[in-house]
Amino acid sequence: MQNIELKTVREIALEMPLSTRVFEEFRIDYCCGGKKPFREACSDAGVSAELVANKLEEAFAADNTEQQIDYWKMPLDDLVSHILGTHHVFTKSEITLLGPLMEKVASRHGETHGELFMLKSYVLTLFGDLASHMAKEEAILFPYVRDLARRNGEVSSSSPAFGTVYNPVRIMMAEHDRAGDLLRNMRKVTNGYELPEGACPSYTALYNRLEALEEDLHQHIHLENNVLFPKAIELEKQIFPLAVG
Repeated sequence: MQNIELKTVREIALEMPLSTRVFEEFRIDYCCGGKKPFREACSDAGVSAELVANKLEEAFAADNTEQQIDYWKMPLDDLVSHILGTHHVFTKSEITLLGPLMEKVASRHGETHGELFMLKSYVLTLFGDLASHMAKEEAILFPYVRDLARRNGEVSSSSPAFGTVYNPVRIMMAEHDRAGDLLRNMRKVTNGYELPEGACPSYTALYNRLEALEEDLHQHIHLENNVLFPKAIELEKQIFPLAVG
C-alpha cells in the first residue's frame, strides 16, 4: 500500500482488512475513530507512526497468502446478513455466557480484587446497551437497508417514517461511541486484561472472553460505521433524490 501516512485509518482498514490486526495490536481505534489521519491515530494510541507503518508493510507483504473479503464491494443485503450472522450472533452468545460469569468472578474475588466491581458495572452497562442497540438495528435499520438494496436503483418519491436513513444511523453511531468508551474503560480498569497471579480458570476465562468480545466489536462497529452506513446513505440518495436531496 502506498502513502500510508496520507490515508485515514478507515481507508487503510477498508483497503487491506488484515491491517485491523495491526491496529488491534497497537490499540489504534479504526472503528469509531476511523476518520482520523493515520499519524494522528497513532499519536492518540501513544505509538510511533513509523513502527506501525512498518508492521503494516509486513502485513501487506503477506497479504496474498491469506484470502480476504472486500466488504466495500459486498452487496448491501449480503453485508447485512454477514453482520447479523457473524457479529450479532456472536455478541448475543457472549452476553448470555459472560453475564453470569462476570457475576461469579466478582462475587468470589471482588474482596481481594476491587477493580472487579467497577468492571462488572461497565460490563453490565455495555451488555444492556448492546442488547437494545442490536434490537433497534434488527427491527428498524437493517430491514430498511435491505429494502433499499432490493430496489435495484428504482427511484421513489416517498420516504420512510424516520425521514432519512441518516437519522437512525446518527443514533447508532452515537451508541457505537458509547460502546467504545465502555470498552476502553474496561481495558483500563483491568490494566489491559492483565490477570492477577494465581487467577482461577473462571477469572482467566472471563478476561480472555471479554478481550475477544472487544476485538469482535471493533470489527463489528468498523463494518457498520465505515461500510454499511455510508453505502446505505449514498444508495438512499439515489433512490429518494427528492426526499433526501
